[in-house]
Amino acid sequence: MSRLLTIPILALLLLTTACANHMTVNRISQAKSSTTIFLRPTNEKTIFLEARNTSDNPNATLSDLPARLTEKGYTLLQDPDKAHFIVQVTTVFAAKAKPGSTLDSLVAGGFGGAMGGAIGTAATLGSGKGFGWIPGGAAIGAAAGFIGSKVTEDDQLSIVADCQIIEKTKEMVEQVVSSQTTPGGGLPAPNNSLVSLFGGQSLSAPNAGQTTETTQEVHRGNERIHKSRYASMAQEMWMDQNAATADLVKRLTDSIAGLF
Repeated sequence: MSRLLTIPILALLLLTTACANHMTVNRISQAKSSTTIFLRPTNEKTIFLEARNTSDNPNATLSDLPARLTEKGYTLLQDPDKAHFIVQVTTVFAAKAKPGSTLDSLVAGGFGGAMGGAIGTAATLGSGKGFGWIPGGAAIGAAAGFIGSKVTEDDQLSIVADCQIIEKTKEMVEQVVSSQTTPGGGLPAPNNSLVSLFGGQSLSAPNAGQTTETTQEVHRGNERIHKSRYASMAQEMWMDQNAATADLVKRLTDSIAGLF
């Protein structure tokens, strides 16, 4: 009788894994910024642009940003002194996010700041204790539920970019600009249990758990400085990371190009 009950119990465990962060068949992607930037309307349509990538993903560069700005009627110049706008964008993180990470946690630190991420892992089954501590046949159900959960679990991919825009002004501007620097980078989070069979390893967000230093500078001159952090995140079961990366890069490109 107990064997006859095993199949429906396993099936029930597999079906009940379809909860939050599970079985997202159609990719969900979103973007968000830490600060809203307002640029003064002007007939000056010249931009000096730098788009760089310091992440581990070479495909995370916003390489289409020049074309998008040109489509909007702006002329890209090679001399920053002659351009009305100086736009500098650096991709600082592009990898799998920790389970439970949110866009809010990625942009909370602001430009140059630390990035937080929720640590929402399978605490009991991923802790290295194994199944020996689970009494009786409950271990079978726990194992089946865990396997079903990992099979249907969504992947989360995130890309984070810092953007600085220097806007030339006719009037003299005095501005206090804060900069945050945090040493250290993302490190692989090892999985020493059954988790490693399905999830592999993910990268913790750079700067997580590190000390942040804040520097304030007073700028005086005919320019106004705008800074913001942009983040995009995709969630999908059995994600194609190349396609998801392209989608997230486009969303960040649209967000920054939309400022002009």
